[in-house]
Amino acid sequence: MGISKQSIEDLKKRSKISDFVLATTTGKLRGTKGMALCPFHGEKTASMSFTDVENLFHCFGCKMGGDIYKYVQEIYSLEFQDAVELVAEKYGFKITYTETSQNNDFKNFQQKIILIDEYFKEIINSDKSKKAKEYLNSRKLNEQDLKKYNISFIDSNLEDFQKFCNKNKISNTDLKKLGFISSNDNFLFKNRIMFPILNFRSEIIAYGGRAIDDFGAKYLNSSDSVLYKKNKNLYFTKEFLSSVKKKGYAFLVEGYFDVLSLNQLGYSNSASPSGTALTIQQLEAVSRYTKKILLCFDNDEAGLKATERVLEIKNQVSTQLEIHCLNLPEEYKDISELYEEDEDFSSVLRDNLEIIEFLIDKFIESTSNKKSIFNYFMKITSNLSPLEVDVSLDLLSSKLNTAKDILKKELRFQNSHQEEDVTEQTISSISVFKDLIIAEMISNEFSSNEEIDELMELNYEFKKSVDDIRNENTKKEEYLNISYTKDQYSEAVSRLYLHFANIKIDELIDEFEESKDKNFQLLQEVENIKKKKEIYQNTI
Repeated sequence: MGISKQSIEDLKKRSKISDFVLATTTGKLRGTKGMALCPFHGEKTASMSFTDVENLFHCFGCKMGGDIYKYVQEIYSLEFQDAVELVAEKYGFKITYTETSQNNDFKNFQQKIILIDEYFKEIINSDKSKKAKEYLNSRKLNEQDLKKYNISFIDSNLEDFQKFCNKNKISNTDLKKLGFISSNDNFLFKNRIMFPILNFRSEIIAYGGRAIDDFGAKYLNSSDSVLYKKNKNLYFTKEFLSSVKKKGYAFLVEGYFDVLSLNQLGYSNSASPSGTALTIQQLEAVSRYTKKILLCFDNDEAGLKATERVLEIKNQVSTQLEIHCLNLPEEYKDISELYEEDEDFSSVLRDNLEIIEFLIDKFIESTSNKKSIFNYFMKITSNLSPLEVDVSLDLLSSKLNTAKDILKKELRFQNSHQEEDVTEQTISSISVFKDLIIAEMISNEFSSNEEIDELMELNYEFKKSVDDIRNENTKKEEYLNISYTKDQYSEAVSRLYLHFANIKIDELIDEFEESKDKNFQLLQEVENIKKKKEIYQNTI
C-alpha cells in the first residue's frame, strides 16, 4: 500500500525538520531557521542551513538538500515510505494509506512470480535437475544450500512450463511483463540454474540463469519488467540488509557464485550487479544502508575496468563513500574460485587497499614509466573532488618517489590544456543539441511541447533564440536540412535538459547564498530540478 499524498503533505505541516537535525548533528536554531554541521560530509564549520517553515535543508558544502523526508531517508538509510512512517511515529500522526493501481499491479505480478518460483523449485527437486545439481555440488553447494538460497532450475521442456502457466492463468503477456520473454518474443530461460533476484523487502522480482549446456550465453538476466530494473537492482540473499547493518559495510562482487561463496564464508553482506557494470543507481541503493564498501571484481582486465568505473561514479552518489578493494591473489580468477579452493579468506580479507591506491598499484605492475603512470592517475582521478585529488597526490608522490610540488605543477599544466579542448567539445555538442531540437520545433510548426517548454523555462537564452527563429522566416531555412532519428532527438532533449539544469541549479544556489533574507523557495526549486534531472539521467 502507498501513503496518500494528502497524508504526506499534512504530516509535513505538523512536523519540524529541526527535531531531526538537532538530534543527529550539532547545530543551532534561531526562531524557525538554523545552521548545523552537515552529517553527510566531514566538516568543522556549520554549512548546512535548515528551516522549519518550509521543512527544508541544504548544505553549501556537499550540496545535499531536500525536505524533511529526504533528510530522514538519508540520515537513517531508509526508503521513502519508511521515512514518512518514522516521522509520523514521532508526532503520533495517523497515516492514511491508499491502494493505488500501481500497487495493485505490483501485487498481481508479485503473486505470479511466486507461483513461477514454485514451479522452478519443483523442477530442481525432480530427476530433471540431476546435471544441474552435479554442477552445483562441484561449486560446493549442497541440497541444504539450495534451499537456504532459494536456488532452483528450469529444464528444456518448455511445453510443461507453458501448461503450468495456462493452468495458473499466467499469459505470455504476463511473462513478458515479468521479464521472462525478450523483446524478440523468445523465452529467455531454458535448461538453466535459476538464482532469484530480490528487492530490499526480500521479494523475488527477477532471475539470473546459469546455462548447464554450452548453448547460448553462460549467464542471462531477466529483462526489465514491472518489478525489476537492471540498472537499479542487485543480486543478494535475504540476509543482506541485516548482515550489512551488523558488519557495517557491504561487499560488491561480480557474479552470483561470488555472492554465494561469501555467504558460505559468513559474509551475507555481499551483492552483485548481476554480471553487468555497476551503475550509479545501484551504488546509490547500497549507499542507503552503508557508506563503507569493499569491492572484489574478477581478477582480470574486465574486473579492473569495472573497478575504475566505480571510482568514476562514486562522487555522483548523494553521500560520501569509503571504498576499498580486496587484493585477490593472482592465481584466483574470483572470490568463488578462492572459496572452492579452500583458501584462508581471513588473510585475503585483511589485504585490502583504498580504491585509488589499489588501481595505481595495479597499473604500476604493468609499467615503471612515470609519464604513463601519471597519465593513468589523471584519468582515474578526473571525477574526484579537489581534496581527494590532493590526498591522492601524496600517495602518488610516494609511489613515484617524486616531489608532490612537481606532480601538482604537472597536473595544472595538463589540465590547462585539457580544459580548453573539453570546453570546445562541450560547446560544440550543446550547439548540435540546440539545432536538432529547433529543427524538430520548426517541423512541428512550433506547436506546444511539454519537454521543450521545460527547456525554455530553464534557460532564457535558449528561449530567446527560439523566439527569434519563430519570428524570422529567413532563419528557419538554416534548419530545414538537418536530419536525425527519433532516438537522437530524445537524447538531445535529455542532454540539453541536464546541461541547462546544472546551470540553473548553480544560479539558484548562488542567489540563495548571496541573499540576506534567505528565500528557501529557491532551494525547493533546486530540489524540483534535481528530481527531474534523475528522470532524464535514466533515459540516457
